[in-house]
Amino acid sequence: MSRKRSATAWSNHLLNFLSVILGVYLAFFLNDRAERNRDRKEGQVLMESLAGDLAKDIEQYGDYQIPVNRQHVARLEGLLDMLERDSVAGIEAHLGAIFEVENYAATTATYAAMRSSGKLGLIGDPELRKELADHYEGLAVESIRKGEYQVDYFTNELLPWLTLNMDLATMQLVKEDELTVLKNKLIIYGSLVEQKVGSYEAMAESSKALRERISAAMEAR
Repeated sequence: MSRKRSATAWSNHLLNFLSVILGVYLAFFLNDRAERNRDRKEGQVLMESLAGDLAKDIEQYGDYQIPVNRQHVARLEGLLDMLERDSVAGIEAHLGAIFEVENYAATTATYAAMRSSGKLGLIGDPELRKELADHYEGLAVESIRKGEYQVDYFTNELLPWLTLNMDLATMQLVKEDELTVLKNKLIIYGSLVEQKVGSYEAMAESSKALRERISAAMEAR
């Protein structure tokens, strides 16, 4: 009789032990599953935010920055053409083109937040993560620098010339013999603006491609 009770007790202990093990395993499994679901949902929200940032950039580059800066390049070329032909009559009306500075920095808030918080891994596709890095840490940084080069050249080279050789209140030339210097400076300045526009066009194309990739990735999740 005692052996039977001992066997029963041992069986009960074994069942209790197995129940505890299974309970711990089940709790771990459910917790892991819940965590994966949270990560999946958070990743979805972050990708939607990235897509929104890219949509803003696509609109800003395509509808405003690229056409406006293209017009700026055309006006600078027109001014240069007048200087090369030594046609200074009425040139004051065209000098305003020098003062046009329209720059734009890509919307990087979502990507920067994901990178600093270590959440880029929530985007499961390593190729997409690389494309995002190339876009935001490569093209976007280069694009900002192109705009900075333009501003620096305008501030350090063109503005001093304008201050010395023009009456800025009336936009009238006071030293026509310095126009050759202006022509040389404008050649460099126009090249800087042209390079910036090229960078903006590359950003626009990259933004469109990335937005399509993100949309496809969200549909596949």
